[in-house]
Amino acid sequence: MPGLPTPDPLKRYPIFRTSDSEEFRNAILSRFGATSAEVKSPVGFVARGSLVQLQDIALVHGASSTGVSIDYPETERFRLMTALSGRGEARIGRETTEINANRSCIVSAGRASLVTGAGSHGWLTLRIDASAVDRKLATLLGSPKGRVEFAAGADRDHPQVQGLWQLVRFFAEQLSSTSVQFSPLVLRELEQTITVAFLCAFQHTYTHLLNQDVKDAAPWQVRHVEEYIEAHWNEAITIEGLVDEAGVSARALYRAFGRSRGYSPMAFAKSIRLRHARQMLAAPDADPSVTGVAFACGFANLGHFAKAYQDAFGELPSATLNRASRSQRSSKA
Repeated sequence: MPGLPTPDPLKRYPIFRTSDSEEFRNAILSRFGATSAEVKSPVGFVARGSLVQLQDIALVHGASSTGVSIDYPETERFRLMTALSGRGEARIGRETTEINANRSCIVSAGRASLVTGAGSHGWLTLRIDASAVDRKLATLLGSPKGRVEFAAGADRDHPQVQGLWQLVRFFAEQLSSTSVQFSPLVLRELEQTITVAFLCAFQHTYTHLLNQDVKDAAPWQVRHVEEYIEAHWNEAITIEGLVDEAGVSARALYRAFGRSRGYSPMAFAKSIRLRHARQMLAAPDADPSVTGVAFACGFANLGHFAKAYQDAFGELPSATLNRASRSQRSSKA
């Protein structure tokens, strides 16, 4: 559709594409939860919107060829708005935050906002349910806390912000790929990774506690968590589950893993899944495919799986499978 900026990173999940300002307004109110929406100039107006909703998070893409203004009510979710092109601003209470190539905006849960796009623009928004943020914060700090309030503005050149942005873009690209199929295991672990990265990337009321030093978990707790991961390798490994098993905070557990093992619990889970993938590919009485094994072992991206497998075992997964297949045919001859 002519006049729209940027490609749609969520092209598989379209909600609307229109040049009718009234249709745009109705879609924004009914599907995106706004209380009002205004098109600044109907001349040459064209807009699109896409949305994918998962268990705890959602990704939203919106683009317009002209300026728009949208009112959002107080909701039980956090919103991180990042410009793919163009610029705008968000007014939250008495504070106004720019949204552009260098600056993102966070709307905390329980806060209303007026979001304005100036001229042609395209934005990608990450939404996270407040309950998910509260759970992850309690897990990281070792006890429940009150509602977290984020600073409204964030510089996009901060390393942790860039890391989160790369993760969100990767997730959007994978979700929109016709060749990628996510298992529930992968989706849950990606959701939790994004939520934790969100808490660590931006300033909020508990940032100082996240930055405090903590006592390491004991060696037996690290071993117990490793045993738990080995027993549940084909299930979603959540931080909450690991903390429940270890009986310490997530920060204490992760630091103990780093100091005593040189890797994180999730890196250990990845190594266990790769080991099981190798066993499945080398099984003489099975007929697996590389794609099927990757999916079964929690890898959504075949290219990433192949690289991780080669790094771990010195050969591509297809080589392991081909060797096993030749051996199987030879034994039957």
